Amino acid sequence: MPDHIPAHFTTEFSTNWIHRCQQTKARLDDFVIDEDFSGERKRYDRLGAQESSERTERNQPTQISNPNSDNRWAQRRNFSVTNLVDDTDAKNLGKLVLPTSDYVISHGNAYNRDKDIIAWTAAIDPVMTGELGTTPFSLPSSQVIVHGSTGLTLAKLIQANEIIEDGELEDGAPRVMVVSPKQLTNLLNTTEVKSADYNSVKALVSGQIDTFMGFKFIKSTKLRKVSTTRTCVAWVKGSIKRTKGAMSSNMAIRHDLSESVQIRSKYDLGATRVYDEGVVVIECTE
Repeated sequence: MPDHIPAHFTTEFSTNWIHRCQQTKARLDDFVIDEDFSGERKRYDRLGAQESSERTERNQPTQISNPNSDNRWAQRRNFSVTNLVDDTDAKNLGKLVLPTSDYVISHGNAYNRDKDIIAWTAAIDPVMTGELGTTPFSLPSSQVIVHGSTGLTLAKLIQANEIIEDGELEDGAPRVMVVSPKQLTNLLNTTEVKSADYNSVKALVSGQIDTFMGFKFIKSTKLRKVSTTRTCVAWVKGSIKRTKGAMSSNMAIRHDLSESVQIRSKYDLGATRVYDEGVVVIECTE
């Protein structure tokens, strides 16, 4: 006798949305200095180091020095994320709730990712300088470790540490190293087992520790990659100034779109590199 019961089994559907895998939190907030400003741009005036002169005689003429000065500019950039919910979606989705709140959560995730991207982009890309902020200035080649047809190696980390030490930045300031997951693997594969650093690198890759050679390692899959060259970057806190505004979200009825509900979030971000000496770009083959 045939069994017809399985043909009548029902399918249960979830009532909530599941967010796909993505970066949801900003990871670089602890390594940038955030500032608010109300204009389109903000200028940071920089004063160069000065040296004293020794007085060698009585009534000696005063020696006047003129310190070098320049400026860096941060440009306000506007971002937004917008979604539409058709007025018939509530009926068509059945028990599945409308994704309005989930859309806003998704917007917040995008905001957090953009905060990180703005930070490391400011470290890598040319900054705007000059009295009017119209002159681009690239990171000096002395702050760049070329890929040399290799990935991230212990030698590159040692060189990056030396470059930052030569910069005479404030002692004890936090340092960050932003790398791709692949480059952490490369670091482990190129560190000899007999090396005293091998166990530390292994623990770094496995997530047991997050600091090595004075750098806090932050993984990012968003780092720029051109052809087979991945650009990793390290900097000392204080080298990057970031301007950010809080994300605001609103919902409105779009009468021009058949009464669809529009969910829109917007925010402003900007950043600039104020200390070249505190930034090191590490090119890696990937």
